[in-house]
Amino acid sequence: MLASLRALAGFMEVQSAQTPEFSPGFGTPFIWATTRQIGGDEVYGVGGPVTNQDSETVGKGVYGGVLVHVRAQPESRCRGALEFEDRLQALWVFSSDACGVYGIQGVKIAHAGRSEPVGQIALVADQRELLVHGASAMLLRVIP
Repeated sequence: MLASLRALAGFMEVQSAQTPEFSPGFGTPFIWATTRQIGGDEVYGVGGPVTNQDSETVGKGVYGGVLVHVRAQPESRCRGALEFEDRLQALWVFSSDACGVYGIQGVKIAHAGRSEPVGQIALVADQRELLVHGASAMLLRVIP
């Protein structure tokens, strides 16, 4: 099975996506807290809706992440869902249209692995050495 890279996020972006935007009030369950996904979608707690930046519902919050319909981001190299995969998909801390690099300065996705050579992913960095910390996240997509 081969995969391509849709998005890469630094550990601070991952941490931020898991931290509520506002501190829940006394007696309010933590799972009801609103969080912002990497890429901008809003999650209104576990069981609540997930909305994009246009306030359209794109999925729902679940324990440990989200189930959303994958969408293309306008003017990006990432595509939306293929016809056979237009169903809710688990994206953990990523938005339905997350695409590219978040929170890692000077790093770009040179080759996502979707085209030849299929399955090979290449990152480039402005500096000599590339360091992607262990708590960072990658959103991979299975290549059919």
